[in-house]
Amino acid sequence: MIAIAVDFGTSNTVVSILEPDTQTPKSLRFSAISRLFRLSTSKGEQEIPVVPTLVFVKSQEQWVIGEQVRSQRLGLTQPDRLFKAFKRDLAADFQPPPRQIDGVSYSAATVSEQFLQQIWQQVLHQIQPDQVIFTVPIGAFERYLGWFREVGSRLGVAEVHLVDESTAAALGYAVQRPGSLVLVIDFGGGTLDLSLVRTATQGDAIAGKEQAAIRAEVLAKSDAYVGGEDIDQWIVEDYLRQVGSSRQLIGEVGWQNLLAIAERLKIRLSGTEVAKESWLDEESFTSYELQLSRSQLEEILEVRQFLEQLRQALDETLAIALSKGIAKSDIEQVLLVGGSCLIPAVQQLIVSYFGRQRVKMDKPFEAVAHGALALSQLSSIEDYLHHSYAIRLWEPYSKNYSYFSLFAQGAKYPCQRPEPLTLQVAIDGQREIRLDIGEVAEVAQAEVAFDAQGRMTSAPLRKQETYRSLDTQHDQVCVAHLNPPGQVGIDRVSVQFEVNEQRVLVATVEDLLTGEVLVNKGAIAKLQ
Repeated sequence: MIAIAVDFGTSNTVVSILEPDTQTPKSLRFSAISRLFRLSTSKGEQEIPVVPTLVFVKSQEQWVIGEQVRSQRLGLTQPDRLFKAFKRDLAADFQPPPRQIDGVSYSAATVSEQFLQQIWQQVLHQIQPDQVIFTVPIGAFERYLGWFREVGSRLGVAEVHLVDESTAAALGYAVQRPGSLVLVIDFGGGTLDLSLVRTATQGDAIAGKEQAAIRAEVLAKSDAYVGGEDIDQWIVEDYLRQVGSSRQLIGEVGWQNLLAIAERLKIRLSGTEVAKESWLDEESFTSYELQLSRSQLEEILEVRQFLEQLRQALDETLAIALSKGIAKSDIEQVLLVGGSCLIPAVQQLIVSYFGRQRVKMDKPFEAVAHGALALSQLSSIEDYLHHSYAIRLWEPYSKNYSYFSLFAQGAKYPCQRPEPLTLQVAIDGQREIRLDIGEVAEVAQAEVAFDAQGRMTSAPLRKQETYRSLDTQHDQVCVAHLNPPGQVGIDRVSVQFEVNEQRVLVATVEDLLTGEVLVNKGAIAKLQ
């Protein structure tokens, strides 16, 4: 079986396969759409092929993606046709409205799927995969995961799997010993995510042998909605402030040009102390020269409080770990993932926390995709629930929400509730029964405190619940249409909930009055 892994990122996307002969991971290069990053590692200079996560819509039938958009500077004169950081919007709970181009609507989901479809066509020119593995954040909600499953099914590949990025990153850095404690710092174009994970094994006795699958158990997590895209913007805003200009004065074309220059300067500063570049605005005949040093970039990060955000995220993660009896010294490795981890100030801060020996930074672009391929060789992939499924109820007296649990976080799937749920109508003549069904994630936050000697001390955790509706419009789901209408006080429908092999919550609904099966294993998010 030929497996392919796709690490769909906010700024860059990596596609990898296992070499048939050596069974070692290799990132694919596509001549038209790939960009090569030169990276200095312990193994010497390496060229890493990535696909810039960019889309330019020339027309409804003609889309340009990846390096072609960047190298041809598409979007600089028509920025309304350029899509970037759309993965960030796809993952958000509330997505921006679709963009109108030539009378056609383009949403984050539409653009993301077209981007992946075009990459897939490039893949098919080289190989014919039987299995595709998409990497997703370890705390991703079902709506985001479901989108990947649907896109995967339309690729025409036999098997579609999803694996969490933290587990994949650990395996990508060759952390395979069960019980290893590692901190994954994923800092890409859109977000900063910290996950303290312990590698664990799950096994099933098959023919007297134990087949083990490694997965990551999350012990502490912290994140921030900030990424490399924001840093590019800060660099440009700082430059415009210095020359007494603004985004409004230079216009959208000038703004996009300066953002592209800022990204190039930022990348070059990973290998040099000072970088500069010039640009001539052909409309206004204004010349711009940007020069940036490492110290200036660090100052921008300090002024924008990014480095403080990173310190707080590290402190919060360590405080949560400490409350569970895990000291900073217990962390065996710190794994850096994402292109923004190449920023020297970021690396220096992380090294100052953990020491150079524990920080691994050789595979910022490829660790996740390569680790996902390692998972494809194990006996099982992602067979537990990351969040709880629950019905959200409004308590009018306390004026708060409560949750009726359907399946608990960590439960293995496929699974079924032991007993069906019996429901009644709330008012006479009611023709529908609607429920607010979604995922509940418990988020732990720590008050970071230090003693007189400067040592971090354990503090009580503040726990709060984050709810994400399974319905894309955040509406209640109609589980039953009633004919005849319901009456108060009479049990009307029986609902059997289960989670299927694809980790989708489904329901079978029986009308207790008529004996009719109204829904047979229907996906909750799609019930109408």
